[in-house]
Amino acid sequence: MYVNPDFKADTGQAHDLMERWPFAVVIALDPDVRLSFVPVELRRDQGRHGTLVGHVSAADPVAGALRHGTGLRVAFTGPVAYVSPAWYAEQGLPTYNFGAVEAAGTARPLDDPKLVKQHLVALVKAHEGARTDGLDRWRPDGWARHRTEELLGELQAFEMPIDRLEVKLKIGQNRSPGDRLGTIAGLEAAHHFEAAALMRARYGTVG
Repeated sequence: MYVNPDFKADTGQAHDLMERWPFAVVIALDPDVRLSFVPVELRRDQGRHGTLVGHVSAADPVAGALRHGTGLRVAFTGPVAYVSPAWYAEQGLPTYNFGAVEAAGTARPLDDPKLVKQHLVALVKAHEGARTDGLDRWRPDGWARHRTEELLGELQAFEMPIDRLEVKLKIGQNRSPGDRLGTIAGLEAAHHFEAAALMRARYGTVG
């Protein structure tokens, strides 16, 4: 992934994006390039850059590549928001603000049912914890646990220690303070609150 020097970010920011927007594109490189779209669990403290754990359907062609330890690229995006020049204090052109992460490594098949269940539980806990609808958190009952056991054989889980991690965080670094404040206001008016929050966290009230 090409990263303009203006938009570089650090490992902590990459991890934050991966955890907040965990639905990723998993790209298997061998024997053919194949894609799967799945939620992925990040384990920050395992390995140099962290470790990703995920699963696909056993019927997915990606599953066969995972079982053979293929090289992987895993891509995350979020938030993504259109930026209108109408929001700028100065002249400019239309663009997008966004965060993007590319993680690279080698797949290791994860076949121990106990470890696969731990992964699935971690995913549910993270996603339920991120809900903002105000309702009670869902917890698996007896039926859900039994059904999960039935489905384990239909999944191919994997883990991927991250060998290389690249992050691009484009949030107006190349614009003036007035342009950034206008963009924040415009994003909030357009209900792109998370994109606006990333800018506010960095620039505060001074742009």
